Amino acid sequence: MEAGPLKLFASAALGKAPASVRFPLRTIPGRFGPVQLEGFAIRGRDGSVRGYLNMCPHRGQPVDLGDGQLFTRGGRLECQAHGAYFEPDSGLCVAGACPGRSLTRLTLQERDGAVWLCEPAEVEP
Repeated sequence: MEAGPLKLFASAALGKAPASVRFPLRTIPGRFGPVQLEGFAIRGRDGSVRGYLNMCPHRGQPVDLGDGQLFTRGGRLECQAHGAYFEPDSGLCVAGACPGRSLTRLTLQERDGAVWLCEPAEVEP
């Protein structure tokens, strides 16, 4: 039996652009013990919701630290660990530590006043 979409949070928690919300995904085995994977959702300038795995492709560190500093003044996403800059619509790194690489996209849907995860992220430990 396949699982359906997973309700993550109320749409109101995301607010207006630019905004982000972090959320837990699942625990995977790691080199030094279990690792909790997180995702983050953003509200784009067009009002739509996009989601990414909260892991920079440069060194596997979180992109969104939950401190309100994810977006630059120019509207890009910034990984605070090493200054990688990502386009919010595509997740593509356009400057910094990992140009040409992308964030792992999560399939999110906004409906019924909530944001839903439609399929889990496939990530190697």
